[in-house]
Amino acid sequence: MKGESIMRKFAALLLVLLFTIGAFAGCVQNADPVVAAAKSYLADLPEDKNMISVPELFEKMDAGEEMLIIDIRSEEDYAEGHLIGAVNIPYATVGDYVEQIPDDIQIYVHCYTGQAGSQTTVLLNVAGKQVSNIQGGWKNGIIAEEGHEAYIETVANELPEGAYPVDPEILAAVQNFYAVAPNDDHANFNFPADELGKLIEAGNDEYTIVSVRKAEDYEAGHIEGAINIPFGRGMQEGLSGLSTDKPVIVYCYTGQSGSQTMTVLRLMGYEAYNLNGGMGDAEKESGWLGAGLPVVTE
Repeated sequence: MKGESIMRKFAALLLVLLFTIGAFAGCVQNADPVVAAAKSYLADLPEDKNMISVPELFEKMDAGEEMLIIDIRSEEDYAEGHLIGAVNIPYATVGDYVEQIPDDIQIYVHCYTGQAGSQTTVLLNVAGKQVSNIQGGWKNGIIAEEGHEAYIETVANELPEGAYPVDPEILAAVQNFYAVAPNDDHANFNFPADELGKLIEAGNDEYTIVSVRKAEDYEAGHIEGAINIPFGRGMQEGLSGLSTDKPVIVYCYTGQSGSQTMTVLRLMGYEAYNLNGGMGDAEKESGWLGAGLPVVTE
């Protein structure tokens, strides 16, 4: 009798254990694939942070490396001149072409200044593509490079034929991002520096401000109230600790790594914005410093 009682207790404990394991496995299986993919993007971020300089790109073009260049500027600007071989998919329409964009070739994307291109880089990587953003975009990168004329053409190019299926939930999230971004109160989720400056001056604390610059640069001077989570591999751990009760405004140096971070946050479910132009440059009249706004060291 005593042995039977022990066996019954053991069987009951075994059932509880199996139920717990099953429930845990179910939770894992039911984990949001969009959030998981967004976090994985940062967890696996390469050393180059999915960015390529214009000189490096030109070297690869000279070497005849296999690649696909996607120009997300307007049709009109693309028609006036674009990188040799580049195809045009205007920013607001990228979501419509996700499953037509190859996932078996290196892709380089660019916009005007690098911010929208940074968003697209994250979204397409999360969708399973191999994508890097061309630093500085068209205005501040490509046509600012000496000798760029040799890499420009006006002949239109088309996407190669093919179908590249994407997880339905991830596809829906990417398409929703592009559908909402142009129509948001802050176009393409870029928050104006002067608007943030007014909020801070008024003592408004309804936003979480995150600097993704290097720690030493943060310490040398940052926007009042900002916390520091340096951009790079593994930063998803710090981002996961941010409160979901407030919108998040992210800033970097020029708006490019800030745009990547903002995009990841939005895929993670946050209401997030990129500070347009980042910390910027006073002389170039760009970003926070270009607007003549103050920094603190405390």
